[in-house]
Amino acid sequence: MSLFINRLEGLLLRFDASSRSLLLWFIVILPWFVSCACVAVLVFPELFIWKTLPFTSSLHWHHIYTFPLVSWHGATLVLFSFLCLFLMLTKLLKALKITSHLNQLKDFLNPATLPNGCVLIESQEISAFTSGFFRPQAYITRGLCDLLSKEESFIVQQHELAHAKYAHPLKKYIFSLFALFFPQRVENKLNDSYALSLEQLADDTVLKQTLDVTLISKTILRVVRLQGGIRVNQREFIADCAFTAHPSALRIKYLLNDNKGRSFPYLFVFISTLTVLAINSFSVDYIHHSFEHLFSH
Repeated sequence: MSLFINRLEGLLLRFDASSRSLLLWFIVILPWFVSCACVAVLVFPELFIWKTLPFTSSLHWHHIYTFPLVSWHGATLVLFSFLCLFLMLTKLLKALKITSHLNQLKDFLNPATLPNGCVLIESQEISAFTSGFFRPQAYITRGLCDLLSKEESFIVQQHELAHAKYAHPLKKYIFSLFALFFPQRVENKLNDSYALSLEQLADDTVLKQTLDVTLISKTILRVVRLQGGIRVNQREFIADCAFTAHPSALRIKYLLNDNKGRSFPYLFVFISTLTVLAINSFSVDYIHHSFEHLFSH
């Protein structure tokens, strides 16, 4: 799957943000679903009436009831368990660190919440963000508010409030837990793609309220420029191929495009699931024997 994902990045951009988000969830959850399905098929073959069919003769694991812990079976199980524990603890510590930073923010929060529901941070930093897993809150700094017009500030606040409304921080965190088990380069691609889809979904929510695509795209560009991300005008930013991979450029292009992309490919997902499930379930015993030959049988 990791090899396949490396070629999938451009294809994902052809789908609308909602479908792309679902596809990314499908990608990170599929290995766990297939693993559980393989266990059900191989450990409990008596549950399946098709086990007597000719093509299922290789669909077995005749060592299923022989699992000595003091062997390579046990060693791989222990190593994988420690890996899972280490990765989960790493993510937990990161979540606790974020929570600690939010608690430190309380000294800088303006008690008078902005009319739209955003919390104002009394800081000259230029930033707007949403944080919090179970009770997400949208924040914007005084420094950014002072540099934006009333309309631009409204768009930024609505964008962050959309993240809070649909619990995007929690979804992003859970997604990152599933993505942890991919190689780091693939993990980063998956997390970046999912973060982009959430940003575009929040932009779509703002678009339903303001109906001014040009103003929203200009606001995105202005915020990025204020944060020091780019130093070109909007037309150059979108047209210059050197910036086509920039998340903000992709957001603006998505907004300006009337056709948001393809819808969710149900048939592709169904065929992909069956294919990966078949490859894994039919190869479990062969993989097992390849390891046995390396050690002893």
